[in-house]
Amino acid sequence: MLPGLIFIFLKRFGKNEFAIPVYYQHVDSLNSICGTTYRAPYTLPDSVLRKSGWKYTSATLFIFNDADQNNDEFNRIAESFTNTEYETVEITDQRLGEATYTRWTSCVFFIVPPWNVVLVDDQKRIRGYYSARSRDEIDRLILEMTILLQKY
Repeated sequence: MLPGLIFIFLKRFGKNEFAIPVYYQHVDSLNSICGTTYRAPYTLPDSVLRKSGWKYTSATLFIFNDADQNNDEFNRIAESFTNTEYETVEITDQRLGEATYTRWTSCVFFIVPPWNVVLVDDQKRIRGYYSARSRDEIDRLILEMTILLQKY
């Protein structure tokens, strides 16, 4: 009887929520990277977003392309959402040039291997890092995108 009462109590009064972290609310650890002073909370610079072609949708995936990118996993993302819910911006060294690509990777998006996908919200805040090579990581990305698109 006790488990039934607990279930009813939680069903009636409990909330099942999952918060997606906002990265770099405190930028003290970032200021030594690249010799740049960052403001808190960190948001992506408008100049970078304009150059990347971002259209300011609710959720955006910035994909840093590499040779190991798994298109099957990205097809799963596309099947989970409509095109109006999110957008994908692919960042390549061929498009930006090697120097700009390297600077963006380390000093703007703070990509560290094995991550090569960054989730950004409509307020230009980084919400997650993922590896396109891992099915579990893409599952986590799909879940966090769903939450981000529903909650925010």
